[in-house]
Amino acid sequence: MRAWFLVLGSASAAFVNNNEVSADVAVKKSASAFHWGHAVYTYGPLLCDPSNTCAVVPSCNRASYAPNIEAFNKADGGDFSVVYSYGGDVELWAEKKSPKACAAPASTNMSKCNVSVYLDPNNLRAAEVYKNVEDVKSITMLLDGRMDGWNQIETYGKYDNCSFGNFYSNLQNLTDVSLRRLANDTVKLYCANDVVDGIQADLEPYRGIYQKPLSKYVGYLSEFMRDENKTTGCRDEKHPEGRSVSYYAFAHDIANSTNVPVKEFNEKLGPNGHYVFSGYDLFPKKADGGFMFNTPSEFAERLRREITYFRKVVGTTKKFVLALPMGASCHEYEHYVPMSGVGCGPACRKIASNYTMDQYVNKAFEVLLDPETTKSTDGLFCMKDGESQFLGIAWWSFSHQMTYPPMKWFDNEFLPAQPPPKALDAARKQIPLLSGGVTCK
Repeated sequence: MRAWFLVLGSASAAFVNNNEVSADVAVKKSASAFHWGHAVYTYGPLLCDPSNTCAVVPSCNRASYAPNIEAFNKADGGDFSVVYSYGGDVELWAEKKSPKACAAPASTNMSKCNVSVYLDPNNLRAAEVYKNVEDVKSITMLLDGRMDGWNQIETYGKYDNCSFGNFYSNLQNLTDVSLRRLANDTVKLYCANDVVDGIQADLEPYRGIYQKPLSKYVGYLSEFMRDENKTTGCRDEKHPEGRSVSYYAFAHDIANSTNVPVKEFNEKLGPNGHYVFSGYDLFPKKADGGFMFNTPSEFAERLRREITYFRKVVGTTKKFVLALPMGASCHEYEHYVPMSGVGCGPACRKIASNYTMDQYVNKAFEVLLDPETTKSTDGLFCMKDGESQFLGIAWWSFSHQMTYPPMKWFDNEFLPAQPPPKALDAARKQIPLLSGGVTCK
């Protein structure tokens, strides 16, 4: 998944006042922090003031895709019972008088290095709308950030168009004190809202120097989301077991990590935590700045390869979601259209894949429904409500724009940004097959 920076404000506006947001929604009481069902990613517009790319304004997220989700759910076999709704991001803002205050080791003085977590009120209202869509039973809020954001800026022509500087969420710079405080601030902000059933942390990348601090942050999130001592607001009558925390990653990065062994990360995720494994953007080719598309067959081959890592991570107990492309990703797409000027970096050529998104969806099911997959994974993709490790598929995505790098002043687009009708139909017809038949032993 791509992280989407909306830059909501300065250090003085790190948190929203959620008392101003009224959530008149039907909230399902659940004895489990998990929900078994298929999910879809949703994002608001990247630019809310197109006349001023650098404007720092509230989100203009209006839950535009609620009718699409409802139509899908009403059709035979349609299951978008979980909505992954964009919430906000993590940012590190150094005081102007102390420009190095957020460098490692970052100051624990918040007036010098403000470690900020965001949840825009309009994004919360959008989540409330999605919760009221027919057959939507659970809302997970997305919390993102590029820990290597400044490296991306340098790679793409040093195009810091808005001159925001290096505010990116490099958790490697933070002390344990700051990481724990950030996690506590995060859950208190998000758990103040009944509509929020969980948080998905999409702080990328999970590799090298970023692994240890990221795993610590996820561990603190899990502890506070369980809220066993009822101090953070995450455990209440509607969420008697607390709320879920999930981490988005490539399974091979988790499995091959030497900095944080699999067992250690699993322990940090805790009983309310699960993985969201990416089944797309796997093993990129080097051509065209790393953005050359995978053919549907190459996509299927990469997915088969990635699945071999799943059991190594989840064992026989940990739960997971599989993320798959229904709209364009950076390597499964119909068209790539670069921006003009320095911002296209190493990928400045238009590309037409001559493939369609439904072909990628069909190839994904070809892999998942293959009896050999069931045999080699010991029935890992057999989905049983309340029982299976497999919680469902998360479909990428309903977005107004799918761009990379994710900062709002870049305009390198991958198309289509929303799932075409044929892709939706392909998923709807085959989703029920995951609850029986060849996927179950």
